[in-house]
Amino acid sequence: MLDFNRDGVSSSSLSTSGMSTRTTGSTLLACVGRGLLSAIAPTDNVGNAFVQLDVAHTYTLWPNSGTALYACEQARGMGGHAVTVVKPKVTDETTLSVVEITGGGFVRDVQWREVLSGQPLTSASVTTTGPALLVAWWWGDAGVDLDKTAVPDSGFTVVDSVLASGALVQCAVAVRRVSVAGTYNVTWASTPQQGAQLWLAAVQAA
Repeated sequence: MLDFNRDGVSSSSLSTSGMSTRTTGSTLLACVGRGLLSAIAPTDNVGNAFVQLDVAHTYTLWPNSGTALYACEQARGMGGHAVTVVKPKVTDETTLSVVEITGGGFVRDVQWREVLSGQPLTSASVTTTGPALLVAWWWGDAGVDLDKTAVPDSGFTVVDSVLASGALVQCAVAVRRVSVAGTYNVTWASTPQQGAQLWLAAVQAA
């Protein structure tokens, strides 16, 4: 599930609403991109606690803006589940992606990397000790002109994206299920040419 506010949309928070999540046993990953970087963790209407993974990272080209990743293992869920992030500035451009890994156990590994324009958009690698679900985020750093594209390789499938032109935090989310232990990464192809912040997480059954 992904939702976003363009720059100038006045709201104190942003929520992914209308989700129907498992009552128990899922792992939730929430990745947030903000025009004004903040490390404030998401909350939800079930009372789950989200823990920050790694740290919040600024863009080289946009040093006031950035992304952060959070997780809740063994989350409680419900119909009408909503995850919410506070906007430090009510008119800030904000994008929130939430991924539910049903039956997910724990986050085995998580890596962040920023790649600047002109280089292959290849993520850092994660390592698993068994079967896992890999979740990848592409946060492009291009300006407001033109619609964008973001396509992953290595068997990843895009499940959510916001790639429209205009003043917003662009994002694409992709997943891949792997059946054996190993070390994995993903390379994205995007238009127009640009750099990106790249997150990759591996969630493994307990």
